[in-house]
Amino acid sequence: MRWVLRMFPRLPSRTSMKARAQSGNLTIMSGLAIVPLAMIIAMTSELVSLSSEKALMQSAADAAALSGAQELILVGSNARQTPADVEKFAMAQVGEFASRAKVSFKAAQGNDGSYTVEGLAVFPSFFGDLVPPGGFRIEVKSIAESMNVQPLCVIGDDGSPTGKAITGTDNSTLRAQNCIVHANSSFELLRNATVEAGTSRAVGKATGTGFKPAANSGALNIKDPFALRTIEPPKPCTSVPDGGSKTLAGFDVVTLQPGIHRTQYTVTGQASLKLEPGEHYFCKSLSITGQGRLEGDNVLLMFTAGYNLEVTGNGYVSLSGRQSGPWAGFVIVATRNNYVNITFSSGRVDKLLGTIYVPMARVRVMGTGDMAEGSQWSVIVARNINLSANARLVINSDYAGSPVPVPTGVGNQAGGGANGPLRLRQ
Repeated sequence: MRWVLRMFPRLPSRTSMKARAQSGNLTIMSGLAIVPLAMIIAMTSELVSLSSEKALMQSAADAAALSGAQELILVGSNARQTPADVEKFAMAQVGEFASRAKVSFKAAQGNDGSYTVEGLAVFPSFFGDLVPPGGFRIEVKSIAESMNVQPLCVIGDDGSPTGKAITGTDNSTLRAQNCIVHANSSFELLRNATVEAGTSRAVGKATGTGFKPAANSGALNIKDPFALRTIEPPKPCTSVPDGGSKTLAGFDVVTLQPGIHRTQYTVTGQASLKLEPGEHYFCKSLSITGQGRLEGDNVLLMFTAGYNLEVTGNGYVSLSGRQSGPWAGFVIVATRNNYVNITFSSGRVDKLLGTIYVPMARVRVMGTGDMAEGSQWSVIVARNINLSANARLVINSDYAGSPVPVPTGVGNQAGGGANGPLRLRQ
């Protein structure tokens, strides 16, 4: 019997067997639970790393695009970076990430003075690149631009993101070849209006079919380049006697010395008002109509609150801006509390050489003929610019040899020269 017992040791009880089974099941279940938990932890860690690596790629694209655009500032230079140079620069920015992923960059110069860099990184994903299929992909794009490639000739800034800073209607034309025409809100062309510019662009939407070449929407906002300027007469208007109203008619010729003018002049018939060189502060409106003439070289016309310049009929205008002094480069300005329109509805506005700066007013152009064509260069910075009624406004950009210097911030001095700031458009 003892031998039999040795041959057949005591079998475990049912209770013991059940406990062992439960313990084994728990171990198996715990092991199975650890697998998805580990996967979740690994995937979470990978996704956090992915976000960091995308930021790295975007930063590299931004730096390379800015580097390419910086070279474009050097107008006429033959020492610009090639696209290959810019791509190599971008690769250097990602460092050792290029050893863990397949990284490439593509650089290209745009016709509008911009520089685009696109980047792509591909690296292994989960389960043999099955999740997501083909591996992780990071795609980035950056567009940098310099305002100095093309001169900045027109800024419309109505202070409203939903407004229309520049409009053209009824067969009107704005010709600003090789120039940037910029709206800080929207830019709209209707009823056969056209704009021929180096670049037409709007912070909001550019709508219409008359843009040549096509306009850009979604541009960066351009701050008022003259926002810090004080625009006031040297003394209050009330410091001079009120001259009432005066009409020049027939063949009258009146020469006006610089200073504060508190007389409302209307020039009509074939009369002429000639402005002597210097700053002319108009505390009342100035109207040129009939075949009246307004002429002046090396002059500034400043209009105070509630007063304006209006050219109608066949009125003739030939003005060139200040050549020196604090207002060098400006020809017509309006104080910051002046909301009255500056209107040109005559086809005989021959010369507006210099900068027209009316930050709170509207410039309306309605006269047929090539307005301002006789100017070497012109710049308009206004709250609104509106063209209509077959008007043709010509913005030239022949700065070389001009007796009127270009103010810093506009024209070929936008951005303050070659060391001016660059912009990331995207």
